[in-house]
Formats: sequence, structure tokens, C-alpha cells
Amino acid sequence: MGASFPERLAARLLGLALVAGQAMAAESGPALPQLAPVDATLPIELDAAFSELDRRSDRLLFRQLNIKQGALAIRADEATADPADFENSVWVFDGNVSIANAGTTASSDRAELTFRNNQLRKAVLTGQPARFSQAGADGNAPTEGRGGVLEYDLDAGTIQLVNEAFLSDGKNEISGSRIAYDLRREVVTAGGADGGQVRMRITPQGKAALPVPAPAPTAPPAAPPAVPTP
Repeated sequence: MGASFPERLAARLLGLALVAGQAMAAESGPALPQLAPVDATLPIELDAAFSELDRRSDRLLFRQLNIKQGALAIRADEATADPADFENSVWVFDGNVSIANAGTTASSDRAELTFRNNQLRKAVLTGQPARFSQAGADGNAPTEGRGGVLEYDLDAGTIQLVNEAFLSDGKNEISGSRIAYDLRREVVTAGGADGGQVRMRITPQGKAALPVPAPAPTAPPAAPPAVPTP
């Protein structure tokens, strides 16, 4: 028996996973997340309090949706698709949206996933604010970011945090109206056309103190000349 439509839906949506992006040098600031696929061989679990497929309008509705595959989980109060396919559609998740995968979490009020030719092309998370957190490696602090909008454009290979954007790895911080990362060129830009202020805090890497040379030994003072006795 072939997979049901909800199972095919889950398999396609679970192509969206937030994982750590390429780390930038400390002089440039903390790292941004990027999109990556999950292991498609793992079993998929989908449950919802309510689901409806309107075949006349080709519109799909889920309420209290939960999708899991391995360590990846997507949750939302409501999810809709119009039309209910991946050829040329926008899937909208509304209310308490959360995406979690292997130490990375993202949360937002709303998430829109745009599909073209059966491929995910864009993901836009919006909230007050939308947030993500990526666990740090080797005991380091997590990388955390937030903004009114988090936009992932797979065609352009860019990630943007917009509207009171903030990014930190526990040591370095960047904040401004817009933070953008070009994944292909590995270039980070901050600021926007509105002329908003860009703020950065960079913590220098610790260096071992140079040894202080010991003072050169000094010769003992000469003894005073003997005074002859009368």
C-alpha cells in the first residue's frame, strides 16, 4: 500500500531542518543557522487533533499538528496549504510554531514554506520575535538569534534576520535592523536602508601572559676598607 497523503506531506515538510551554519571567525561574529535535510529513512509520526482536505478548493487544514522524524519535530496550532501539493504552493503554520532538531530549536508565531517544482525554495518565520538557538560545541555557549522576521532563501543562498535583529554566541554579539549571511560567499552584513544603528560586541580570544623576566642579580656591596689600629 502506498503512503497516505499526510505521510507524504510529513516526509516533504521534514526536509526542513535547522542546523548550525558555517562558523564565522571570531572577528566577524557568531554563526547563523542554515537549512539541511534529515534522514529520509527514519519513520515518520504525524498526529493532529483535526484534519480536513477540501477537494473542491484543493485546500488542506490541520489543527494541533505534530510531526516527528528521529530527532526532528515540527509543531503548530494550525497548518494550511492552498493548493494541497508541493508543485507551486505556500504552506502556512500558525500559532506556537516550533521546529527542533539535534540541539537546534526555532520558534515563531507564524512560518511560511514556499515550494516550487516540488522543492522547498523559501522559509519565512515571523514572531514577536521569532527565535532560534543552536547548542554550542565542546561546552561553549549556544548561538542564539532573534528578529521580527527570519528568512531563508534557498535559491539565493541567504539567511536574513530583520526587525530588531540580534545574534550572539555568548562572546560576540551583533544587533541592528538587519543581519544577513550569504552562505555561498560566507559574507555577513548588518544594517539596512533605514539607516539604523549597527552594534557589535567582540570578545578577544584569551592569550597567555608573557613571562616577566627576572631581574638580573646584583653584586653584593663592597666591604668598607679596614681602618688601621694605632
